[in-house]
Amino acid sequence: MVNSISSYSASGVQSTGASQLSEEEKKKKEAQEDGLYSYNNQQNQTLENTASSQITEDTARTTAQSYIASLKAQYPQLASKLDAYYSGLDFTSLAADATSISDIRAYIYSETQGFLK
Repeated sequence: MVNSISSYSASGVQSTGASQLSEEEKKKKEAQEDGLYSYNNQQNQTLENTASSQITEDTARTTAQSYIASLKAQYPQLASKLDAYYSGLDFTSLAADATSISDIRAYIYSETQGFLK
């Protein structure tokens, strides 16, 4: 194991200008940030479009399925009750009543609170 590092001077090594390197780093950072902002804006736009448009039965089914799967992961002892609840869900009325995906999750959460007690 090395206990200390000796400093040696390097000869014949050309250094790149610090300003050139920092400009390249700035450009890379800006490109990454633009990409992140673009991704976040796309996600927000998707959520807004989903909220402003009618929720379909397929969307309600998929959302319910994934949310119940996450509940089953959190509460494995309730898996059979959650499966029974899912099989009894009316996705047509759930889709008609919901204005957003969050509404579906909130509805399922409030309906399954009795299982958790």
